[in-house]
Amino acid sequence: MSLGGSYHNPYEVTALQIAAARAQIIFRSRHRRTPQQRLAASDALLEQVERCRLQAGAAVASWVFDQVATLTSSVDPGLRAALGLRKDPDHVGRILFQVQARLMRAAQDERCRGLATVIPLFPAS
Repeated sequence: MSLGGSYHNPYEVTALQIAAARAQIIFRSRHRRTPQQRLAASDALLEQVERCRLQAGAAVASWVFDQVATLTSSVDPGLRAALGLRKDPDHVGRILFQVQARLMRAAQDERCRGLATVIPLFPAS
Protein backbone atom coordinates (compact mmCIF):
# COMPACT_ATOMS: atom_id res chain seq x y z
CA MET A 1 0.00 0.00 0.00
CA SER A 2 1.63 3.21 -1.14
CA LEU A 3 0.11 6.09 0.77
CA GLY A 4 3.25 8.20 1.11
CA GLY A 5 2.69 10.24 -2.06
CA SER A 6 -0.81 11.45 -1.30
CA TYR A 7 -0.49 12.00 2.46
CA HIS A 8 2.25 14.00 4.15
CA ASN A 9 1.41 13.38 7.79
CA PRO A 10 3.12 10.14 8.94
CA TYR A 11 0.52 9.64 11.67
CA GLU A 12 -2.27 9.75 9.11
CA VAL A 13 -0.44 7.24 6.90
CA THR A 14 0.03 4.91 9.88
CA ALA A 15 -3.63 5.23 10.88
CA LEU A 16 -4.72 4.38 7.33
CA GLN A 17 -2.39 1.38 7.21
CA ILE A 18 -3.77 0.09 10.52
CA ALA A 19 -7.34 0.55 9.28
CA ALA A 20 -6.52 -1.37 6.08
CA ALA A 21 -4.92 -4.21 8.08
CA ARG A 22 -7.98 -4.43 10.35
CA ALA A 23 -10.28 -4.54 7.33
CA GLN A 24 -8.26 -7.44 5.90
CA ILE A 25 -8.42 -9.35 9.19
CA ILE A 26 -12.18 -8.87 9.41
CA PHE A 27 -12.65 -10.00 5.81
CA ARG A 28 -10.54 -13.12 6.33
CA SER A 29 -12.25 -14.03 9.59
CA ARG A 30 -15.70 -13.79 8.00
CA HIS A 31 -14.75 -15.93 5.01
CA ARG A 32 -12.64 -18.52 6.81
CA ARG A 33 -14.41 -21.67 7.92
CA THR A 34 -13.30 -22.97 11.29
CA PRO A 35 -12.63 -26.68 11.84
CA GLN A 36 -15.86 -26.86 13.85
CA GLN A 37 -17.87 -25.50 10.91
CA ARG A 38 -16.17 -27.89 8.52
CA LEU A 39 -16.84 -30.74 10.95
CA ALA A 40 -20.54 -29.85 10.99
CA ALA A 41 -20.53 -29.85 7.18
CA SER A 42 -18.89 -33.29 7.18
CA ASP A 43 -21.58 -34.56 9.58
CA ALA A 44 -24.29 -33.44 7.17
CA LEU A 45 -22.49 -35.11 4.27
CA LEU A 46 -22.04 -38.31 6.26
CA GLU A 47 -25.77 -38.31 6.97
CA GLN A 48 -26.45 -38.14 3.22
CA VAL A 49 -24.03 -41.02 2.60
CA GLU A 50 -25.73 -43.10 5.29
CA ARG A 51 -29.14 -42.42 3.74
CA CYS A 52 -27.81 -43.67 0.44
CA ARG A 53 -26.43 -46.76 2.16
CA LEU A 54 -29.78 -47.46 3.88
CA GLN A 55 -31.60 -47.16 0.56
CA ALA A 56 -29.13 -49.70 -0.87
CA GLY A 57 -27.91 -47.21 -3.44
CA ALA A 58 -24.97 -48.22 -5.59
CA ALA A 59 -23.54 -44.70 -5.62
CA VAL A 60 -23.93 -41.49 -3.67
CA ALA A 61 -25.57 -38.54 -5.39
CA SER A 62 -23.29 -36.44 -7.56
CA TRP A 63 -23.84 -33.27 -5.52
CA VAL A 64 -22.90 -35.14 -2.32
CA PHE A 65 -19.78 -36.56 -3.95
CA ASP A 66 -18.77 -33.12 -5.22
CA GLN A 67 -19.10 -31.61 -1.75
CA VAL A 68 -17.21 -34.53 -0.20
CA ALA A 69 -14.43 -34.09 -2.76
CA THR A 70 -14.23 -30.34 -2.08
CA LEU A 71 -14.11 -30.82 1.69
CA THR A 72 -11.60 -33.65 1.41
CA SER A 73 -9.24 -31.68 -0.81
CA SER A 74 -9.35 -28.72 1.59
CA VAL A 75 -8.42 -30.99 4.51
CA ASP A 76 -5.85 -33.27 2.89
CA PRO A 77 -5.00 -33.59 -0.82
CA GLY A 78 -3.74 -37.12 -0.13
CA LEU A 79 -7.18 -38.15 1.06
CA ARG A 80 -8.67 -36.55 -2.03
CA ALA A 81 -6.45 -38.76 -4.15
CA ALA A 82 -7.57 -41.77 -2.09
CA LEU A 83 -11.20 -40.80 -2.68
CA GLY A 84 -10.65 -40.92 -6.41
CA LEU A 85 -13.80 -41.24 -8.51
CA ARG A 86 -15.41 -44.13 -6.64
CA LYS A 87 -18.89 -43.13 -5.50
CA ASP A 88 -19.91 -46.23 -3.59
CA PRO A 89 -21.24 -45.27 -0.14
CA ASP A 90 -18.86 -47.50 1.83
CA HIS A 91 -15.76 -45.99 0.26
CA VAL A 92 -17.03 -42.40 0.54
CA GLY A 93 -18.02 -43.04 4.18
CA ARG A 94 -14.55 -44.37 5.06
CA ILE A 95 -12.90 -41.30 3.54
CA LEU A 96 -15.33 -38.99 5.37
CA PHE A 97 -14.47 -40.66 8.68
CA GLN A 98 -10.78 -39.99 8.03
CA VAL A 99 -11.58 -36.38 7.15
CA GLN A 100 -13.55 -36.03 10.40
CA ALA A 101 -10.65 -37.45 12.41
CA ARG A 102 -8.31 -34.83 10.96
CA LEU A 103 -10.83 -32.05 11.50
CA MET A 104 -11.27 -33.09 15.14
CA ARG A 105 -7.51 -32.91 15.64
CA ALA A 106 -7.43 -29.49 13.96
CA ALA A 107 -10.28 -28.26 16.20
CA GLN A 108 -8.44 -29.50 19.28
CA ASP A 109 -5.20 -27.84 18.15
CA GLU A 110 -7.06 -24.58 17.53
CA ARG A 111 -8.55 -24.64 21.02
CA CYS A 112 -5.16 -25.33 22.61
CA ARG A 113 -3.30 -22.76 20.51
CA GLY A 114 -4.47 -19.80 22.58
CA LEU A 115 -3.26 -21.23 25.88
CA ALA A 116 -0.21 -19.63 27.40
CA THR A 117 2.63 -21.60 28.89
CA VAL A 118 2.70 -21.76 32.66
CA ILE A 119 5.67 -19.99 34.20
CA PRO A 120 6.46 -21.30 37.68
CA LEU A 121 6.73 -18.66 40.38
CA PHE A 122 9.35 -20.55 42.31
CA PRO A 123 11.91 -22.44 40.26
CA ALA A 124 12.51 -26.04 41.26
CA SER A 125 15.68 -26.34 43.31
